[in-house]
Order: sequence, then C-alpha cells, then structure tokens
Amino acid sequence: MRDIAVKLLEEVETNKLPSLPHVLVKLLQACREEIVCFDTLSDLIGQDASLSARVIKAANSPVYGRARNLNSLKHTLLFLGLDTIKSITITASIKQFFSEYSAQKTSFLKDFWQHSLSCANIARGLAELTSYPYVEEAYLSGLLHDIGKLLLEPKMDASYKKLDHGGLNSNEILQSEKQQFGMNHTELAALLLEKWHLPDVVCDAVRYHHAPLDDIQQAHHLARIINLANLLTTDNHQQHNPTRLEAAIKLFDLSESIVNKLVTQANDKTRDIAASMEIDIGESEGSQAKDELKQIELAQEVRDNALVLAGQIGIHPHHDNLFQSIQQSMALLFGFSHCLVLGLDSSQQYLQAIPSQQLPESQLLADLKIDMQADNLLTRSLNNQKILDSFTAEADANTSILDQQIARGLKTSGFISIPVIKSSNKYAVLIVGCEQGDALKAMENQAFLRMYADNIADHIIGHQEYIRHIEEVSQSHQEEFLQRARQIVHETNNPLSVIRNYLQLLSGKLDSSSPVQGELETIRQEIDRISNIILRCKDKPDDESFESTSIDLNQLIAELIDVYKASLFATHSIQSTLNLDKHLSRVKTDRDIVKQIITNLVKNSVEAIVNNGEIIITTGNINVNGKNFVELKLQDTGNGIPDEIMKNLYKPVTSTKGKAHSGLGLSITRNLVNRIGGSISCRTGETGTIFSVLFPEGT
Repeated sequence: MRDIAVKLLEEVETNKLPSLPHVLVKLLQACREEIVCFDTLSDLIGQDASLSARVIKAANSPVYGRARNLNSLKHTLLFLGLDTIKSITITASIKQFFSEYSAQKTSFLKDFWQHSLSCANIARGLAELTSYPYVEEAYLSGLLHDIGKLLLEPKMDASYKKLDHGGLNSNEILQSEKQQFGMNHTELAALLLEKWHLPDVVCDAVRYHHAPLDDIQQAHHLARIINLANLLTTDNHQQHNPTRLEAAIKLFDLSESIVNKLVTQANDKTRDIAASMEIDIGESEGSQAKDELKQIELAQEVRDNALVLAGQIGIHPHHDNLFQSIQQSMALLFGFSHCLVLGLDSSQQYLQAIPSQQLPESQLLADLKIDMQADNLLTRSLNNQKILDSFTAEADANTSILDQQIARGLKTSGFISIPVIKSSNKYAVLIVGCEQGDALKAMENQAFLRMYADNIADHIIGHQEYIRHIEEVSQSHQEEFLQRARQIVHETNNPLSVIRNYLQLLSGKLDSSSPVQGELETIRQEIDRISNIILRCKDKPDDESFESTSIDLNQLIAELIDVYKASLFATHSIQSTLNLDKHLSRVKTDRDIVKQIITNLVKNSVEAIVNNGEIIITTGNINVNGKNFVELKLQDTGNGIPDEIMKNLYKPVTSTKGKAHSGLGLSITRNLVNRIGGSISCRTGETGTIFSVLFPEGT
C-alpha cells in the first residue's frame, strides 16, 4: 500500500494544488496594479498553504539553481523575485480556472485554509513566546503542516471528504488515509518537503504534528511548537479542553490564560484576513452562493488578464537569458523541469541546442545537431507543425534511436515536441521531458500549449530584432573606434619619424666601421616594426594579413641575440651560443612573425633557466616527407618541463612562473607557427629543453 503513496508523491504536480478563488482574485488584482507591491503579494501568498508550496517548489527547482538555507517564506520570495511571484499567481489562477468546481470541494478548501492559517499564526506566537530563534520558519511549518491532505484529497472517497477535518479526534482521518494509501498525510507531506530540500527540522515538525503528547515531549523545539499549534487550532472553540491545557503545560509550561490569549489573537487575525478576502468561514446562510460568485469573478479575472500575462511569464526578449527564462516559465506553468529549446540555424537546415539556456548534463544534448531532412519526432513535429509525444510515437513503432537518446538525455521516460512557429515561419522546437501520465494530461490540453508556443515565437522574434539592433549599434561604435584609431596612428607616426631621423644623423656622425652601427640598424628596424604594427591598427581585425618576404634566418637570429646579450641575457647571467648553418636556405614568410616566435622561445628559455645557464641556437636545412624546411633549434640548460605541463604545453593555462606571466607565450607561439605553415615540437629532460621549429623553405 505504501508504494501507492510513493507513486502519488512522484506524480504530484504542485501546480495543481488548489487554492481558494477568493485568494487568487486578490492576488490577480494586486498584480494588475500600476506599481506592483512586493510586500502585498508576499503577504497574500503567505496566507495560503497551496501558493506557499508552489513558491517553495519553484525555489528548489533546478531551473532556478536550487535555493539553499531559505527557512522563511519571505526570504524565498526575495530569492525568486517579483516577476516569478507574479508568474506563480497567474499560473495558480489558470490551473484553478480549468479545474473542476464543486461546492463540496470549496467547503473543504475553506476549512483547510482556515485551519492552516490559524495554525501558522499560533505557531508564530508560540515561537515568539518560547524564544524559538526562527519565528518565520515556525510560521511556514504551521502553514504547510497539513499540505499532505491536499495531495490526498483528489484520490480519497466521499466519506473522507465528509470527515470533520477540524475535529479534535484525528485518528479516524489518519486511519482512513493509512488504509487506502499505506501512508497518512503527515508522512506524505514530510516526504514532499524533503524532496524540496527544506530543513530537516521543518520536515520533522510536519511529520510529527499528530504525534502523542508523551512521544513529542523530548522532540526538537520546532516539532513541539507545531504539534501544540495543531492541537490548539483543532476544535479551538473549546478553550477549556483539558488535553490542550495538559499539552501546553507539559511542552512549554504555559498557563491556561496565556494559551487562550494566544489562540484568541491568532483566530482574530485569521478572521480579519478572511473578511478582507471575502471568505465566509463557517456555513452561514448564503455562503455557498457567495463562493460561486467568487469562482465566476476568478474566471473573469483569468479571461481578462491572466491568459495574456501567462504567455509573458518570466520571458524577457531583451535579455541574454531568454531561453533560460523559457525553461523557468515551463516549470511554473506546467510543472515541467526538464525542457530544452532547439533552434533552427540561419540556413534553416539544422536544429541544435541554443547555448544561452541551462543545458542538461548530457553530452548528446549539448552537441545535438539535427538535419531537418532526417526522420525523427522533432523534425516531424516542426515540419508538420504538430505537437507530438514520444509515448504515442513509440506505441506506433514510429520512434528513432535519436528520440530515445533525447529522452535519456533529459532523464525522463519520454518527451513532448512543441513546434515554435509564427505565420508558417519555423523558429525552434521546445522539447519537454516528462513521464507518460504527464504527457497524456498535457496532450489533452494542446490549445494551452499552442498558445504558449505562439508567445515563445513572439519573444524569439523580439529577441532576434534586439540582437540585430545591438549588432548595428556595435558596428557603429566599431566604426567610430577605427576612425579614432586612424587619428592616433597618424599622430603616433610623427614622433617615430623624428626618432628615426635622429638615429640616421647619429649614424652619420659615427665611423662606418663602428660596431655601434649594427646596433643602431637593429633599433631602426624595431622602430619600423612598431610603425608597421601601429599602421595595422587602422584596419579591422578580420582584415589583418601578413606580408611574405624572403628572410635570411641566420642574420635575423644574430641581430636579435646581439640585442638580448646587452639586456635579457646580461640581467640573468646567461651565455648564448650560435651554431648557424652557413648554407642555410632562405625562408619566405612574415619577418615580424618570425621575430615574435624567436622572442617568445628565448624568453621561455630564460625563465626556465632563471640564472647562470646557457642557450644554444642551431639552424640547418631538413627534409621531412619529401618537403624541404629550415629548422631552428633552441636548447636551454634549465631543469626541464614537468610532465603535467608537457601534457598541455601549447594550451592557454595559468602560468607556473608567477603573476608576471600570462601562461599564453607558447600558445601564441604555436598559433604563429601554424599561421605561416610551419610546425613546432619539444623534447625535454633533466638536462634541459629543446624546441624545434620548422619554417617552410622559400626563395
């Protein structure tokens, strides 16, 4: 029998837990205000157990990142935000609008609402009176203590619904539940709250709120509060009931007058709230007719406002998280936490997962790319503009292996495929992972799914227009930036020209055989290189290209090493040795790129040696697989490269050489070598490291 209750817990949708129409009407009216007040909405939700349950489920849903350590309803509502609160209100109203109405059910809900709210108010009073540190946690526990009854009520027979749920003796109710489900409403509610990751003290307080007095005396403070609050709420007009007084004394040593005052204040507050919502508690004359009018009023509110607002739940077309907000709204509207949007690419040939959403932990779904010409449930759904489910397709032997993989990726038994189209234009497919029973219920209400898909299409169109606008603005800003860059380049070239002229004058004053002439020439070449780099700033990055020239690699190496001897090598006490092949072929490539490659490798070796070492540079001609290359080998006498770094040698990683190093040097070097059609390799050991670069031979 217990398995029946566990299955019920797995299947239950909090979105279908009923609320009184009186409460929903007030909430919808508050949502329509020009300036929506957070406190007003949170107060109204905090007076209804079903709505509070929706809030807790939403906060603990994977699409909201699973809230933690939220032990009060107020904190939970702040975590979700105003938009989500409005969404919960609208969703609850729509569900109630489509649910079956009966006078008997409304009477049950009114009794349940009054009992839950009174218990919550008494629990708050007891928490304050007995110095329990988390007063709002006590209120929430009292509000939700009987939530299990809402789960069981639709499944129970008429005799259960006729029971006096506010009566003092609860044994008849608990026994009736145990007989039919193998579990009573206290156990079921506790399991549900555990599933939503509420604190264990809250779950236990709900689990033991009907426990015998002798058993509860040694329990946690909160469990005793909720147990007594439930007892004081039950048949609370009998103020002199000895059982209530005995429990108050044994649990908290409270006098009868204090208990009566606390109960009276809580009941007065509940009655005031009921009056403000036009809830006629009790069975006064004409109450049934008033309830029916309130149900009609709710229907009008839903028709006039809620269906329009429902399509906008949580969806913001001008935000980067559009598709994640679609996932969140699916969870709120339909209770589906496993869903994914696959968008059509610009060519309209492929469906693939859109990155800006919360993707399931599935490599398959993350890498999904579906050819629109292939035959599977998703392509049939979009091409035929029909809502399809994998369960029906499987029964018709019409599912593909891909369909089965998608269901497993979503961690569900199957899925519903909802085409997102507008005016026959295809945009995306919304995949909703679900179980068979949930799919059957959803497919029975396809009109609502279609309406929701239409709104998604509107928001995707709006999102695309927004992205285009951003790109246009970005293009305009880029043009402004390039114009400014050209101006800066022009201004910078002037002082560079002056410096170059002074170098030429200085060179003329020196003897032509002076060794300084070579150093001046190297400086002049570097100034020219700076000038070329600055000139390239005038162009867009995509237009950047390199100029191939015939290079004497030996000469270039000698020039650079002369500069390093007086600076980098001298600072670190490093000796350099050049073994340059006199018959070395010339290299046809970009001179600046080769300089950057050599510079990066030299700096890498210097950092590996630290001090008092040697760098040996060797050049030579080599043939690899019938193709001629010019080889540059750079060897250092450092301690070698550790194995863990060798595994990711050319990947951009955090440098092990300290904060002054970016960890990008070898990654950039490899990219530059690839760019000119060369190759790079590395050998390392305890005696040092050798880098070998092959440059394509050219004339």
